[in-house]
Amino acid sequence: MSETLAFASGFFDAVSRGDIEAVGGYYSDDVTIWHNYDDTDQSKAENLQTLGSIPKRYDSFGYTEARTVALEDGFLRQHVIVASRGGKTAYVPAILRVYVSNRMIHRIEEYFDRGQLLSALS
Repeated sequence: MSETLAFASGFFDAVSRGDIEAVGGYYSDDVTIWHNYDDTDQSKAENLQTLGSIPKRYDSFGYTEARTVALEDGFLRQHVIVASRGGKTAYVPAILRVYVSNRMIHRIEEYFDRGQLLSALS
């Protein structure tokens, strides 16, 4: 399972660096990324666009208190999103269930309170 944890670490390192090309390399072409706050599946292109827009939407954005658990078909990642904009900072707990097959992510289910994020930064 340590291979799974290394895979998860590499993926979140790429996300944290804003390396959208590298993030895309972890995704299968038909990946879906679902969010609890809008009950919508994003495609690969939509998700990469969302991740790529983070520097335009926030002064800083990252993760703290990360914990990852390897599972037979992927991993579970818990962290706290730390985002700042206009002198305000939000700390929002999140959890992602990531499904991996053949060393490619084919589904992510992301749970966090987007309202908490938006209200803390408005």
